[in-house]
Amino acid sequence: MNKILAKKEAIDFLGLDPKVFENYFRNASEFNCLERTAGGRFYFDKDELQKWLDDYRWRTIQLNMADYQLCLDFALAQHFRGYVLSDWGTARQREFGQKITNWIKGQLAEVAVKKFFKKEFGYDIELDFAIHGQIVPQDIIGVIDKGKKRMPKKGVGIKSSKPKSAYLVLGSNEIELIERKSDIYIYCRPDIPDDHILRLTRNAIIKAVKDKPHFLTYKDKIPFFIDIPCEIAGYCEAEELEKVNGIEGQPFDGYRYVRKSGLLKRTRKDWEKLLAKL
Repeated sequence: MNKILAKKEAIDFLGLDPKVFENYFRNASEFNCLERTAGGRFYFDKDELQKWLDDYRWRTIQLNMADYQLCLDFALAQHFRGYVLSDWGTARQREFGQKITNWIKGQLAEVAVKKFFKKEFGYDIELDFAIHGQIVPQDIIGVIDKGKKRMPKKGVGIKSSKPKSAYLVLGSNEIELIERKSDIYIYCRPDIPDDHILRLTRNAIIKAVKDKPHFLTYKDKIPFFIDIPCEIAGYCEAEELEKVNGIEGQPFDGYRYVRKSGLLKRTRKDWEKLLAKL
């Protein structure tokens, strides 16, 4: 008989933050609870959770300092060329730290997909890290086939969000404008820490403040850089996206195109089918 876990036991077993677990369970369709009566407690099948966890670990790629530096270089190039990054639906421009983090996060997702394809399938792709004058919709610009580079047969957009995010979300222009639309969207969740710049500049920070009055109270708390995990959550065809004006607890200022992360294609066979199309 399969072991049954109460909700708290399930959270501890998966090692997820309780808020992430709640979002994955209630909104993302990542895993389900057992049938329950109205108002009853939530219980989970441990074997099913183990299958989810094994799959999650298989799809998670570790990104190192060199990967991070490549993405930071791209983010800084975007910043210093004066590219404006605004919040969805507002004219409010994002401040430097938020802009840099978002650009790094997006590029880390692309690097993670490249490493995932190579590690698990021996498949080489080329990413577009050039700085363009306008948004370029396709993130995979080349496939290395039998030692020779060729153009992909399908347009692929690689999208990223926070680890807790339950949905792949795309703006209406990304789907409705033919020049921006991709055939396939890959969704990633890089777990980049909020203090990543501090980790990168740790030695410089220590040098700057080591003789200041409060240094001894926090010197042992300044974090080192460690590898950044990035889950390759799955992919979907553009036609599988749902047009909505909001998701749980988050109304939009217009329409967006979304897909729950748990409904994305993500098995090994799914990835093999995708690569065969490229």
